[in-house]
Amino acid sequence: MKHNKKRNTAFLYECLIKEMTKAVVRKDATLKEQIVKILKQYFSKGTLLAEDLQMYKELLETKELNESLGIRFIEEVKKDWEALDRKAIFNEQTKLIKEFNNILPEAFGNFIPNYKNIATVGQYFNSNGLKPKTRLLIEESLKRLVISQSETIKEHKMQTLDSLTYKTFVSKFNDSYKHSLLKEQRELLTNYITSFSDNGLGLKTFMNEELGRLKAECENLTEGKWSDKIALVKEKIENYKTKPLTEDIVKDVFYIQDLLAEINKNV
Repeated sequence: MKHNKKRNTAFLYECLIKEMTKAVVRKDATLKEQIVKILKQYFSKGTLLAEDLQMYKELLETKELNESLGIRFIEEVKKDWEALDRKAIFNEQTKLIKEFNNILPEAFGNFIPNYKNIATVGQYFNSNGLKPKTRLLIEESLKRLVISQSETIKEHKMQTLDSLTYKTFVSKFNDSYKHSLLKEQRELLTNYITSFSDNGLGLKTFMNEELGRLKAECENLTEGKWSDKIALVKEKIENYKTKPLTEDIVKDVFYIQDLLAEINKNV
């Protein structure tokens, strides 16, 4: 998302502070007085831009909140920001930008150390009307500023560990049972044992596809001495589709896989 830094009150304020610091270092008393006058005019307590700047500071200076409180805090600050007279603030920004152009024409090129964070807050405040994906990316960036760093690092480490543990397990499991279990049985057991990692979503997806495959296998074996048994198996499979997924169903499917594989081999 493009960011109009000239309409970011925190950026304008930081540029003024930077320019005043330069004036002090260069002992340019005249320029220093001009900047002080601008700061007093636009950022004194009670002015519109001072109130707008305070909204930026709320998000830039607040740290170490837990996730639930941090998300709520971010939302509440945005409500307060939107409640300000945005049209009047826009007009004040326009006048301030004119002051920059007259007195400090090169100020917008200043290096501001925390510009990235200032821009993120500005993007968040102005994110209404953006596409959902863009808005969510901006919100995630802002959450990293406000939510406890230790909590974020811990969560990242846990996700990395879980991913590594999962991959290691699958690799060892497949190596151990590649000769004693059917491919579909290994996939079934792997999805079942690791279902904790995604709340069973992977297992449900696999079972949905596997039950369809097993049903098709049964329909191909409707003739011969196994026909009555196959009909019972097919009925079982149909019933599974209407029942919650349980450990007993996983066990039954495991044995059905073995049974149909043996029948196919003999046929």
